[in-house]
Amino acid sequence: MRFFFDESGDYSFAEGEFDCYVQAALICPDSTLGAFEKFVADRKAQWKVDELHATELDPAQLLQIATWIGESECQLLAQATDNVLITKEHIAAFRLDQAAALKRNLDWYRRESTKIRAEPVPEIEQWMLQQIKRSGLASQISHGEFVQAQFLVGLIASALQKSLLVYHEAPWREDLRSFRFVVDAKLPGKLSSGERYLDEAIVKTLGSRRGESIDVPETWHGEDPPHPFVERFNRERGHVVGEQVEGVLDLNGIFEHGIEFEESSSNAGLQLVDTVASVTRRAVLNPDDRDTQATYDALRPKLRNEEGKCLTVARLNTGEEDHSALQRYTAVFNQQRPT
Repeated sequence: MRFFFDESGDYSFAEGEFDCYVQAALICPDSTLGAFEKFVADRKAQWKVDELHATELDPAQLLQIATWIGESECQLLAQATDNVLITKEHIAAFRLDQAAALKRNLDWYRRESTKIRAEPVPEIEQWMLQQIKRSGLASQISHGEFVQAQFLVGLIASALQKSLLVYHEAPWREDLRSFRFVVDAKLPGKLSSGERYLDEAIVKTLGSRRGESIDVPETWHGEDPPHPFVERFNRERGHVVGEQVEGVLDLNGIFEHGIEFEESSSNAGLQLVDTVASVTRRAVLNPDDRDTQATYDALRPKLRNEEGKCLTVARLNTGEEDHSALQRYTAVFNQQRPT
């Protein structure tokens, strides 16, 4: 199973005029990847462009891409935030709180190691100290990249969950034998600070989320022969937040390839998810633009999340929530456009 991720908007959280930032995921079974690559190659040749980049395409071209995606075998997810729901002050406060929580976790780890008369593992201590610096210091990772990485962890988990639920039937068994998570690279040839943070944190973060485990379809258990996903990744017991629990997933196995950062110019999936992110953002910013809304309508059937909505609004856990600020998203939440 392939997962492609991209964002739209600069994540500057600048004061003043309202701005929205969107991250999108495109979920593509390996068995259908060839069709996606052919569609992108055909459109590039037809439109005489080197890459399908949403900001350089006209409304008719965007509608054509969105219509094809909406009729394909893929699935989508999107999440948005903005400079009203999140300010730079919110981000600074959140980062300090997270750094303090990580320091408490490190202190706990050291105390527990002492109780069992074992030396703390240097690699674990080093990683936790590094995460404390990255969380607490904007000089390590900019506010924008930090928020993107934080929210992308949740989007990756949601996309993985959606793939297990949507493609649970027999024809997709082999597509769930392995997973590749591909993100549009910010820099050519090297990782940005936010990308390094994401790649190093994804497994540890998902593995420590108490009460937020990935659900595996019950019908897969007891299958003969075993379902490829259960055979490869299901474990009878494991550890979550230091506690031994039953029925866990081997996240190291699921993320065996890590997060792969690639240039969109040579990746069909990234070019398509670029359109999804861009169109979703435009739909939020331009609720009265008929072309934009028609293009977004073509994507709605594929965007359904666990709450039955087309869009998740991502926020930081800081202070009281301003529910009135969510009114801007009314037109894009539902499976059908409000009349």
